[in-house]
Amino acid sequence: MEDTTETKKEFATVMWGVAEEWGGKISKPGLVMRFRSLKKYSIDQISRAGSWLVENRKEKYPPVPTTKEFIEAINEVGGGLSVKARAGCEADKVLKKLKDWGREAQPFFYDETTKYLMTHRWSFAQLDTDHVKDPGYVWFRKAFVEAYEEMESSVTLHLAGGNAPQIPEGEKISSKRLGLLVSTKSMEE
Repeated sequence: MEDTTETKKEFATVMWGVAEEWGGKISKPGLVMRFRSLKKYSIDQISRAGSWLVENRKEKYPPVPTTKEFIEAINEVGGGLSVKARAGCEADKVLKKLKDWGREAQPFFYDETTKYLMTHRWSFAQLDTDHVKDPGYVWFRKAFVEAYEEMESSVTLHLAGGNAPQIPEGEKISSKRLGLLVSTKSMEE
C-alpha cells in the first residue's frame, strides 16, 4: 500500500467504518499500527476485506476486528493475489475439473465469479467439444482471465450470495454484450 495522504484517508475510512459496525473505536495510534501491519496489502484488498468482515463476521467481541482478522479476510476474499493471478488459478481449476469429469462436470466453485462465468458464459459440454479444435485450451485461458478481470473490476458480486450482475428489467441485451461464445438469433433481437 502506498504511503500517501489519500491512501491513509481511505484506509482510515475502512477501519473506522468496520469498527463502527460493532460499536468499536480505534485510536489514532492504533490506526497507525494497523496501517504499518497491513502495509504489504493493497488498499483495494483491505477495502474488500473490510466489506467481507461487515457481511460475514460472526464475533461481536472484540468490537473492532483485529489485524489478524483482516489478514484472514484478505486471504478469504482473494488469497492475497492480484485479480489476474486469481483468474489464472481459477482457470486452472476449471480445466482440472474438465479433465477429471469431462463434459459431465458441474459448475460448483467457491469463487462466485468463476461460478457465474461457468454457469452463464461457458459450459463444460462446450469446452469438451472445443477440445478437438484447441487441445491446450489456450483460447479459453486467455478469454477466461479477461472475462474474470472485467467482472471483478465492473461488477460487484455479493460474496455470500453470488448474485449475477443486475440488468435493468426490460432492457434488451445482445449476446455480444454478455460475452457469450455462441450467439443465437433470438438473443440478437
